[in-house]
Amino acid sequence: MTEVGHIDVVGAQSVLEVAEVVAAVLMARMEMGGEPGRIVVTGAPDPELRVAIGLAISDRGLPDRWTRRITITHERSSDERRRWTQHLYRALTDRRDWTLASL
Repeated sequence: MTEVGHIDVVGAQSVLEVAEVVAAVLMARMEMGGEPGRIVVTGAPDPELRVAIGLAISDRGLPDRWTRRITITHERSSDERRRWTQHLYRALTDRRDWTLASL
C-alpha cells in the first residue's frame, strides 16, 4: 500500500498559487484536469513521486477550516515519501503569509 503525506497550507489565496510554488521547488510542471480544483505536479526529479494539490477541510483545528492540501505519495518507498514531504515543508515554511501543518 502506498503511504501518503500531507501538508496543509493556510493563507494561500488559491490551489493554483500553491501548485506554482510546489512546481518551482521541484523544478516540475503542473497539470490541471481530473478532479475540479485539483492540480497534479508532474515531471519531478523523482519519477516515483506524485504531488497533488487541492482543497480540503482542516481537521486539525487550524484557524481557517478550508486549506490547500498538498498530498505527497511515492510509489516505492515510504522513506522517500517522508524525505520529499520534509523537503517541501522546509521549502514552503518561509513563503508569503502561509501557515503550514504536516499530517
